[in-house]
Amino acid sequence: MISSREKRTPRSLEQHAEHLERARTNFDRRQRVNLIPPPEAARVETELFTAPTASSGSQGAPILRTSTTLANKSHMSGIDGILPFRTPAEFPLDVLGDHWSRWIIGAASAASCPVDYVVAPLLSNTSTLIGHARWAQAAPGWREPPHLWMTTVGDSGDGKSPGLDCLMRDVLPEIERRMVGDFPERLREWRAANEFDKAAEKQWQENVREAQKNGKAVPAPPRRAVGDTAPECPRLRQHDVTIEQVAVIFATAAPKGVMITRDEISGWLDGMNAYNPAGRAFWIEAYGGRPYRVERRKHGTDPIIIPRLAVAMCGGTQPDKLASLIADTDDGLLSRIQWSWPNPVPFELGRETPRAPWAIEALDRLRELDLHPGDPPHPMMVPLTADGQQLIAQFAKEMDARKREAGGLMRSAYGKARGTALRLSLVLEYLWWCGKDGMAPPPDEIPPTALTAATLAVDQYYMPMAERVFGDAAASDIERAAATLARWILKEHPAEVYVRHLQREVRLPGLRAADQIRKAADALVEADWLRAPPKGAFPRTRVAYPINPRLWGGPA
Repeated sequence: MISSREKRTPRSLEQHAEHLERARTNFDRRQRVNLIPPPEAARVETELFTAPTASSGSQGAPILRTSTTLANKSHMSGIDGILPFRTPAEFPLDVLGDHWSRWIIGAASAASCPVDYVVAPLLSNTSTLIGHARWAQAAPGWREPPHLWMTTVGDSGDGKSPGLDCLMRDVLPEIERRMVGDFPERLREWRAANEFDKAAEKQWQENVREAQKNGKAVPAPPRRAVGDTAPECPRLRQHDVTIEQVAVIFATAAPKGVMITRDEISGWLDGMNAYNPAGRAFWIEAYGGRPYRVERRKHGTDPIIIPRLAVAMCGGTQPDKLASLIADTDDGLLSRIQWSWPNPVPFELGRETPRAPWAIEALDRLRELDLHPGDPPHPMMVPLTADGQQLIAQFAKEMDARKREAGGLMRSAYGKARGTALRLSLVLEYLWWCGKDGMAPPPDEIPPTALTAATLAVDQYYMPMAERVFGDAAASDIERAAATLARWILKEHPAEVYVRHLQREVRLPGLRAADQIRKAADALVEADWLRAPPKGAFPRTRVAYPINPRLWGGPA
């Protein structure tokens, strides 16, 4: 039995800022960096899950979907040794500012989903709209593009898709429509010029044959008036993830970058090496914003030179697929993803209307940001202030200290945390800017408030969520099945776990056979969630495990 440790209360933005300042001041007097306690998710907990509930504010206000812990959890047995999953952290909505926090709460209420499922696509889309127009700069030698990789985790029906639709269906189509601009005219001009090039090429070939026939000098080939690839329609999102197609889009349709969207990221990950053995390496490169050269195979002959290869990503997956996703050797790709795996919330028919027109106008201000003029155009650097540089240096040291104590995928996640915080600080600063009324110019620096908010989100949300996701991947099949059964118990509140009912009527993932259900239930018996079936039940038909009343706060 593993004992519980004291639970740490999450810090507010103000407390986090004070903490970072104290840490920076005291760091030189310390021999070892260990100023921020390990995140709550990294601590050993007595509970496996939290019971989903909904709380609401004043009458008429949108409902904030959140989670609270089980009643009387101190009476439950420690089960971390059996089910190594973490209690999910709650996203600190105040880091998004007042305007966007209220929009997210309303959108999540309308979609009847956790706020996490709306935050993830919002941040990924915002990073795409900023794109290569602005990069975050911590120091002359440390610059980061804004593009973020976000993945939501949840079972089918938990609300991942409705949360995604708040942006993908209701907001982005109008912004992409505005991006089209004069594309139809440019396409017509390219087609005309391309036909001219074809005619010139044909005439040149005839001249070459004539010159060879008459023993004359071969004429020089004509120069093309346009490239050999047709321009693509401007866009923010892309589903086709072949290397060449993404390169063509960068070259002709999305100089600021593009976002890969997949409802199930396993299709993206599994297809990386399907047509190119170097596919996974390409996508790792696609996070850093470095130059990249793509040789042509289908669409033309000239290689495509991408000045800055960086894409955003937004997708989802189910808990049962995590183990297979993380089974490969750690090459750093998965540590670049920011995970969101909240507890589900009870379904309620949404009565709040998402303010899509407001979100469209706000995010459209980011679309209008352009690259700095030049040959070629390049990103405009947005530096940290002097105070921000001190804060990011301290945060980086703290994450490095945790990295030395961590192992496996969490070691890589902590290694990427400082870069994630810098990217997120730029995204938050511009998100705050576009959500405000008025015509203020775009920010030209990242203030300490934005960096503080970003480090808070990374420290108290994204690192704990990575712990939860990577801990699930390390679990055995029985542990994972027991977790699935436990989530069903919390959702349905049954009086007992009746094996035949689960097998024939419920049919949970990984719990289709009676033997699988019994093994999962036995694990929850050891965890003190269930009581063993009455003696003499085997091999009789009805095998039922009573729920431990303590699970709901009742007497034993």
